[in-house]
Amino acid sequence: MANDVEMMLEVEIFDGSGNFTDWTEQVILALRQKGVLDYAESDMRVGTAEEPDKKKFSNTDSKADGLAVAIILRCLSKSHRKRFIRSIAFEVWTELHKLYGIPNPEDLMSNILELFSFRMDLDDKEGHASAVQYSNLLDKIDFMAFSSSAMANLMYLASLNKHHDLVHLEFTKKKPNELEFDDIFNAVCALSDTHKKQRAYDEKIGVTNFGGAARAQRPT
Repeated sequence: MANDVEMMLEVEIFDGSGNFTDWTEQVILALRQKGVLDYAESDMRVGTAEEPDKKKFSNTDSKADGLAVAIILRCLSKSHRKRFIRSIAFEVWTELHKLYGIPNPEDLMSNILELFSFRMDLDDKEGHASAVQYSNLLDKIDFMAFSSSAMANLMYLASLNKHHDLVHLEFTKKKPNELEFDDIFNAVCALSDTHKKQRAYDEKIGVTNFGGAARAQRPT
């Protein structure tokens, strides 16, 4: 196993402060190179007929999982390795993504809109239930991780209609704190101009829209 780890692709050491997305891409390549990527992305343990809830590895899977763990840990700083020394590869990989991964933009924007539209239930006279509900929303968002401008930009992205899906797709690939309102606004304006030009061209050549399908008009 030592030789397997030593001969893998070179991957930079992650200490929690670098670019996690770039680092995971490098590790995925290293895991795939050794044929053990599945052990990081899925829990490969299985239960027995006698003890279905007590999952274990087969001998072969145990060795493969050990190699996957060794590869991932080798790419982490010493302080990070200690917390995962007794974990399986799937547990290590999942926990790292929880700690450093970028949240799903769609879920994040949905949670932000829910947060800002939150109102205390009229039947909650003591306020405790509403406070707990609000606190849970804050936990989902990790509120302090984003600046106020990032929050505002995410809300603007979430408000875009279906005609601006291309803008939505482009900017949800960025980290929340990297978003700039002017960039989003300019992209919206550029796409709107494209739509106007397309409509003008369609009218010029006699294209109309029936039930969502564009058809050329018959010349009269």
